[in-house]
Amino acid sequence: MHIAALYGPRDIRLEEAPVPEPAEDEVLVEIRAAGICGSDLHRYRGLDPWEGQLRVPQRGGHEIAGVVVRRGRRAGNFEEGQAVAIEPMHLSGCGQCVPCRRGHFNLCTNRGRELRRRTSSGFAEFDVATTGHTFACSTRLPAEEAALADVYACALHALHRSGVGFGNRVLTIGTGPLGFAVGQLARLTGATVLMMGRREAALKRAMSVGACDECMLCDDACHACADLVFEAVGGADSETLQLAVDAVVPGGTITLLGAFAGDVHIPYRKANRKEITLRWSNGYSTWNGAREFRLALDLLASGQVDSAGLITHRFPLCEIAEAFATAEDKSRSNATKVTIVLPGHGSGGWNG
Repeated sequence: MHIAALYGPRDIRLEEAPVPEPAEDEVLVEIRAAGICGSDLHRYRGLDPWEGQLRVPQRGGHEIAGVVVRRGRRAGNFEEGQAVAIEPMHLSGCGQCVPCRRGHFNLCTNRGRELRRRTSSGFAEFDVATTGHTFACSTRLPAEEAALADVYACALHALHRSGVGFGNRVLTIGTGPLGFAVGQLARLTGATVLMMGRREAALKRAMSVGACDECMLCDDACHACADLVFEAVGGADSETLQLAVDAVVPGGTITLLGAFAGDVHIPYRKANRKEITLRWSNGYSTWNGAREFRLALDLLASGQVDSAGLITHRFPLCEIAEAFATAEDKSRSNATKVTIVLPGHGSGGWNG
């Protein structure tokens, strides 16, 4: 099969690899769609906020939807031809530590020690996933939208932690897919949503897909006056955190979703004077006993949000280098979500 691998900054190559064999509790999935995440772009640029040093060669792609083509002996009720979305394998927890027992597997304390973190490899024709990370979905939901369940689950987790609700004035900083998803979901709660960014074209798109009620450029942060601010950019510096502190009202809350390349700095005097609450949002796990990935997938299937409107560019796997270049250079491409779309190889079915 063909699979993409990162060999260094902006050096992504397509190579041959054997089709993986599913273990007893795994399914083999023929990939139909795989989105390029902001974390993929960090590594593409040579940065790794989670591991520190970039390790290459590295295979990736964790926003995945596809069709089950083979199953292990203990693979539950999954059948060949089943349409599925994959919860990223890097979210696997040990199941034994206190956070895992509470359902917070995204906070597993054994990662980096005895737990060997697995990763998904969705930029390929096939990938394997454990049944615990495989979620059946309706074929009425296009595969490329089902692959966005990871994005919406991250947004849902951030909203759960922030307590956003009716009457709140919300500001989302960032015009990427995560910022769009946060804005769409916050509006469903009855909040009024502002979106802040640097590209007017992206802000116009945010309005068109229902991600905000108003939009503004970053220079206007001090006029936002938001009860809740969601930072959905991250990056190499703390500029967006400065904007968040400027924009939040006294006694308000800032929630950080963006991944930063290093330690961040917050303007202490202003933050202290406003008595700001600062919350971190790290991926997702469960909420009130329900898997947030499942909640997000069901939400997408319900049609309550314009998930299709996030996808601006589609590329075949053979053009993945151009796909990453497009996703990185947004000033040229005006990209929001770039997705790798695969037609399937004889299994037929879901959008293939």
